[in-house]
Parts: sequence; C-alpha cells; structure tokens
Amino acid sequence: MMPTRIPASLLLLVLACFAPSRARADDAPHERESCEVCGMWVDEYQHSATTVVYTDGRAQHTCGVACMLRVVDAQGRSAFQSITVRDWISRAEVDAERAYYSIGSDLIPDMLPNYIAFANREDAEAFSKTRGGAVVDFEHALEINSPRGATQPFRIRQAVTPGKGTFGLGLAYAYMVRDRIMVGTDRHNPFAFIDANPAQPRAPSRIENNMQALVVNYSATDDTSLLLTLPYFEKSMKTYERNGGTIGQTTSSDNGFGDLAIEARYNGWRSTYFDKFLTVLGGITLPSGSFDSTRAPSMALGGRQVITTAPGMQLGTCAPSFTTGLLYSQRFHRIWLHGQGLYRPYVENSDDYKLGDEAQIGAALHYTPHYDYMVGIETDLLHALKNKDGGLEIGNTGGTRVNLAFVFDWRFVNAFGGNFTLRGSVGLPVYEDLNSQRFTNPKGQEFRQVQLGGGFFANVVVNYNRRFNPLE
Repeated sequence: MMPTRIPASLLLLVLACFAPSRARADDAPHERESCEVCGMWVDEYQHSATTVVYTDGRAQHTCGVACMLRVVDAQGRSAFQSITVRDWISRAEVDAERAYYSIGSDLIPDMLPNYIAFANREDAEAFSKTRGGAVVDFEHALEINSPRGATQPFRIRQAVTPGKGTFGLGLAYAYMVRDRIMVGTDRHNPFAFIDANPAQPRAPSRIENNMQALVVNYSATDDTSLLLTLPYFEKSMKTYERNGGTIGQTTSSDNGFGDLAIEARYNGWRSTYFDKFLTVLGGITLPSGSFDSTRAPSMALGGRQVITTAPGMQLGTCAPSFTTGLLYSQRFHRIWLHGQGLYRPYVENSDDYKLGDEAQIGAALHYTPHYDYMVGIETDLLHALKNKDGGLEIGNTGGTRVNLAFVFDWRFVNAFGGNFTLRGSVGLPVYEDLNSQRFTNPKGQEFRQVQLGGGFFANVVVNYNRRFNPLE
C-alpha cells in the first residue's frame, strides 16, 4: 500500500503547467473572458463589470471598479481612450471619470475595496444613506485604491476577510533546519560542545523538518473566514553520543501526518475606505498526528521516567490545542502593514505530557509595486513555556525565538475563474534564548540537556483563489 502524502514535486508540476504564459482573454478570443487582475469570470459580474479601451482600440473588461482602477494605475491614464463603468441602478455604461462611487457599504459585489458605481452623486448618496459608506469621485477613488485588496503574510495572519464566497486551495512545502546547540543565548557547534565536555553523554547535532501541507480557506460571509491546514512531516534528527573515548553519531527519523489545524477569523471593524481592519482569531488543532510516548528506562526526572522523544520530532500532540488572537492590517496605497498577537494554550495528553503554552507577536511590511507582485519583510517573536511530563517541567524545553524572513508573492496566471500565485519566504532566527537543564552524573560530573537552534527556514506555496459570485 502506497503511503498517503502530499509530494513536494506536485508544486513543481503545477508551476510547470501554468508558468509558460499568463492567460489573458485576448490570447484566446473564443474562450470565456476573465478579469485581468483577479481572474474572475467577467460574465458573472455584469452588475459591476467595467470596460477599458486602449488607445489602439483593444477593449478589456474587469469584474469591477477596484480591479479597473488597478489596471489604470498600472498602465497610466494616457494608455486609454475610454473607461466605462456600470451604473448600479440602471446597469447602463457611463463614463468612469464622470461617475461617483460608494465605498465602505455593507455590500461587497466583487473585489476589495467595495466600490459601487453610480451615474450621478444623488443616487450614490442615497445608496450610502441606506447601506453605509462614503461617496467619492473617480480621482479620489484612484488615489485611495491599492494594487491589491490585501496581501497575505507567512508566519502571521492578515486581518482582512476577502468577502463572501471566496475560496482558496494551496499546496505548501516548508523546510527547516537547526544545527547549533543553544545554552541560553550562547550558540555552540554541536561536536565542539560534546567534545569539550567529557561528562556529556549525548548532544543533538542537527534536526531537519520537511513539511508538505494542504491548505483550504473559505469565507462564508463578508466578515468571516475559515482556514484548514493538514500537514505531512518528514523529520530527521542526528545526535552525537559518547561511547567510551569515542564520539559517534546516530540518526532517527519519523514521517506522517501532523495535527489538523482549523482557524476562524471574524472581522469586527474595518474603516470606510477599507484600509484598516481589526479582526479576532480563534483556532483549534485536532490530534491527527502521532505522539511517541516512549520513556527512557535509564533517565529519570524527579524520581520518574520521562518521555525521551524531542518535541521537535513529534508528529502531533495527542491532544487538542487552542489559539486565540487579535489581528490588525492597514494599507498605505502600495504598502500593507500587518500585525498580530496570539496565545496558544496546550492541553495535557493521555500520556501526561503537556507542551508549554505559547505567546506570539509579529509584524509584516509588504510592498506591492503592481497587482501581480509583492515583496516584503516579516518578523515574529515566539515565547514558549517549558513542557511538562507528569506535571514536572522538562528543563531543556521552552524559551524565546525572534525570526526574520524575506517574502515574495507572484500572481503568475489567471485560470478557472480565479488566479494562481506562487509565494515564498526564507528566513532565520535572529535572536534565541532557549532553556537548558543541568544534571550531575554518579561521578559528580556536570552535563547539560540542551536544545537546538540556529539554522534557517524556507517556504514555498502554490495557491489558487477565486470568488464565487455572491449575488447569484
């Protein structure tokens, strides 16, 4: 029986299938036309679709006003001989530069921000009185629009919920390696560490984690979003061990599915111009990953044997865990700023083992020069309490890490009524203060149980997103 897994090679296959050229309506005139910016089928958004005609006579449509403004911003006003939008009441085409726009109402007809066009100011103001929001002209709308309605960080969450009917499917691959022994904030070469301490019986030297994941998200309403992540891990760990006067190295590995993570976001407040968002997050992980409860017969802590498998080598927790948090996002035209604060309490499992509760804060700064591209920098601080086995703290667990990562996002093709993006990041810990534990052997010599730090991490994701017409 073949193992069930999500192969990383599938990411390359998806990329190879779609990367040769960006799909455009004018490349295949007999095919269904999709929006240049978001890839949504234009015929599903006739209530909000716009038309831009280039100076060479070529016509192009977008799903709505926000995407049209992005095309105009990217190409420049002089590139078009005409731009028309649809009046929300009559559906008649009107000159976009003479129209008025509602923004910030309780209706999101296509993309973010939620511009709705009207032929005259009176109708726009009457709509805003009943549905909320403000009224702006074309110049103001172009000025406050951004190349993207939101950007998506890697290690933190965005506060933006994209609108009812938005669906996303992603295949992710992540790699992490740690190869330095940490004693507090001091880093040591693993071999040099055990070689310089004659009483040290063993010391970890390198841990590698390959993760492949299926990621699904869906927004049932304009204010809510649900995210499911199912990871598959391939983990290995190398350990130096002292055998008499020699130092040898052993390798252990484990592969399998991890815990299923489910997160829900609720956008409690957003500004009229859709440039500020405040959102609460709640999540749970279900124990679908295995937990190795093997205890060492020769190692005791507080008079009892302890679980010896390193926390980083476990595939799951064997108990539910929870996440609560507060998210904030704000845009400044081409720049997006995201921030979060999270707390994760863990539940003791049936083997009397409990991972230490975690608190995390993070921030992301993203620059979007064009609606197809994003580059940015992200940082997060994670503080974990010590794990407990049978109520006793495990001394070489827990501590503080500060990570720094550089990220990018490339929307490389429109297809199937949505768009495909290739996202990636690479980073490393820039500060670590990890706990260790001292022991004394029967000869009165001191040695330490320690953790691994240092190294780096990298991620790549192929993601598909589309919005199913919410007004059908």
